[in-house]
Amino acid sequence: MKNEHITIRNQKLFCLHCGGEHALPFPIETKLFIKKIKSFTGLHCDCLPVWKEPQANSDWSIQERMNFWLSHGERGLSSMVIFENLSGRGAIDGKKFNDQAHPSDPDDFRRCYALLKLIPEWKNSLYKLKTISTAWLNLVDNWDKLTELMEDQLKTGKTNEMFELMESLTLDSCQ
Repeated sequence: MKNEHITIRNQKLFCLHCGGEHALPFPIETKLFIKKIKSFTGLHCDCLPVWKEPQANSDWSIQERMNFWLSHGERGLSSMVIFENLSGRGAIDGKKFNDQAHPSDPDDFRRCYALLKLIPEWKNSLYKLKTISTAWLNLVDNWDKLTELMEDQLKTGKTNEMFELMESLTLDSCQ
């Protein structure tokens, strides 16, 4: 498909070819949302694939890597919960996120995984999330297994039993 390079990233319309983005004012009415998507897609339908994902420097301080993630990292609610709870900074962009937001599928976990790859010092502090909810407790207790499954998916490009494991770890907490 011609416009598969248009996506939503960090609450912005995003072109994976040129890196162009347009902020979306959430919440947004469906009619306006569709209009903005069509307009953005029209502007970026013929973009050449020149954008490269920015890379952090592993020599940077934790503070510099935190700032990099806030500026360039792919974020989801669960990765923002990790950031809020482990950074010591609290709210992101003046917004406090619902601690109950835990990774519920492999894509959510991938964003959390990427955050911890950027700031590996936080891995040993994941236990702090266990008090948030039963889902977080179960996920943290199985983080190494989930990481192993994620790395397998990233390496092979194939799904595995990760979704089913995540569902079993979080199902009871959603009832």
